[in-house]
Amino acid sequence: MKKKLLFVCPSLGSGGAEKSLVTLLQKIDYAQYDVDLFLFRSEGLFVPLIPAQVRVLDCGADYRMFDGSIKPSILYFLRRGKPGTALRRMRYARLASRSHDMAQIWPYLSAVLPKLSGVYDTAIAYLEGPATYFVVDHVQAKRKIAFLHIDYDFIAYRQAFDARYYQQIDLLASVSEECCAKAEQYFPCLRGKVRHMPNIVLPSFIRQMAQQEAAFPDAGGSTILLTVGRLTVQKRLDRAVDACALLTKRGYDVRWYVIGVGALESALREQVQSLGLQDRFIFLGEQSNPYPYMRACDIYAQTSQFEGKSIAIDEAKCLAKPIVVTNFETVYDQITDGVNGVITEMEPEAIAQHIAALIDDPQRRQALSAELAREKVGNEEEIQRFYDML
Repeated sequence: MKKKLLFVCPSLGSGGAEKSLVTLLQKIDYAQYDVDLFLFRSEGLFVPLIPAQVRVLDCGADYRMFDGSIKPSILYFLRRGKPGTALRRMRYARLASRSHDMAQIWPYLSAVLPKLSGVYDTAIAYLEGPATYFVVDHVQAKRKIAFLHIDYDFIAYRQAFDARYYQQIDLLASVSEECCAKAEQYFPCLRGKVRHMPNIVLPSFIRQMAQQEAAFPDAGGSTILLTVGRLTVQKRLDRAVDACALLTKRGYDVRWYVIGVGALESALREQVQSLGLQDRFIFLGEQSNPYPYMRACDIYAQTSQFEGKSIAIDEAKCLAKPIVVTNFETVYDQITDGVNGVITEMEPEAIAQHIAALIDDPQRRQALSAELAREKVGNEEEIQRFYDML
């Protein structure tokens, strides 16, 4: 008899964890498992990649409106005779604008989320935070697993609230050994219940998708730099803009392209404008297939403040691109400095210097690419580690 699995994720927007989930769903043996995927919002760049065997569930209109713009939301609930929900939406807006305290915010969201019917063999919260709270509070399952895709140091302000939920799960899975160690450090209740579950990377799929044509606008004969990631504080693309300005000032003919969207896009565009880099630092928005751009770039650069384990770096490794990346804690799980990439300090000056050194030394770039071409990057066999957790 097939086992029933439930995955929970807020949406399938253009993030590394979301891409990792879709890749995992593509590898599951559907002869052995019936799979439901519950999305708070059934939307995002990767929705078309959900396998046909997966049954997709979502929260429905009430949650979408509650978590949307405040004025349409309040009108929506008043017109449907739900003044209490309209009042909760107003209180939620005030709380969310002043605080990240999930102990105050979650009860308001939870109230408009459905309780799922039936009992699953295993329920899997694929993102830390609300997905985990939902699995504990709204799902009946014989076994509950939560994923952690981030270095917990950077969300430690939620520790007291998260502890209530981690005490109620059977297992926590994290994408890097460093993140596993941090989880046990912050939550003694998880000791002995943390498992390393790397993101599954499919090199054959990435290389196949990379064969399509990439059109970098106005690249000319410039050195092409590329970054893929959400435009959020975590990715620190403000550093990339400053590094680009330094390279340009020093006479390097570079075009730095960014694939991704996010809350900081307006601020980053203003920064680019103020530095006169409109034709040097270029936003490409969301791309359903970023791999042709990766294949066509000269250097892949990532300026993150922190990561769990970066899928974009693994993808650049699959395509054997010279990589320059900042020295966040978990980067050493993926890059050996000077061997298969370059690890730099986080300041724009250091980032610019390391990129300039690679531009000036084509043989070094070739050596980094040759090393990556020899490495085994794919890990499709890790699906067995996932089955073992079930």
